[in-house]
Amino acid sequence: MREFTLFSATRKAARIKLPYPWVGTGHLVYDGHLYYIRQQGPSFQVIKFNLANKTVVDSSVFPAEEQIPVFGLSPFTYIEVAADEEGLWAIYATKEDEKNICLAKLDPSSLDIEQMWDTPCPRENAEGAFVVCGALHVAYNTRLPSRSRVQCVFDVSGTLAPEDAAHVYFPKRYGSHSSMKYSPRERQVYAWDDGYQIIYRMEMKKKTEL
Repeated sequence: MREFTLFSATRKAARIKLPYPWVGTGHLVYDGHLYYIRQQGPSFQVIKFNLANKTVVDSSVFPAEEQIPVFGLSPFTYIEVAADEEGLWAIYATKEDEKNICLAKLDPSSLDIEQMWDTPCPRENAEGAFVVCGALHVAYNTRLPSRSRVQCVFDVSGTLAPEDAAHVYFPKRYGSHSSMKYSPRERQVYAWDDGYQIIYRMEMKKKTEL
């Protein structure tokens, strides 16, 4: 909140020119770098851009064939890059399993894929997702925007059973979320909702306590 207040009151935003265009709203700032998605024909690249010296540090073609929009209510986002306490993730979908969302663990240094999972979380009516402590949380809405809610959670470790996962309802705001990002340092979800920046504070419990 302090950064937003300072930004609006005393200083203007820095303008950064990216070397390639991006697609969707799945980009992420993590550990001093911007990770964003570039589309080249039928394939998609993950671009790692250093914000300090404004150069591309690395890029990698995402190794999934015939990708489709990952969220049913967000037709322009093919890969959602996310971060949590365990590192960097990519949320995506393919025609092979077109009904459900897939998840991959990324090496933030090399952008290599460490592991991939098919999740039981459906794409239909999904508007966004984020990862907390290795568990994918998918938010759903309706085509006529209503109250968003997390109603599918997939834990890669298997520690958190689906019936124990919290199904969170977000306060009704303006429209629907176009982006949702969890900050592991602040334990908050930063979301964009119809042009407004929304911050959701999260109360956490250890998985063993659930």
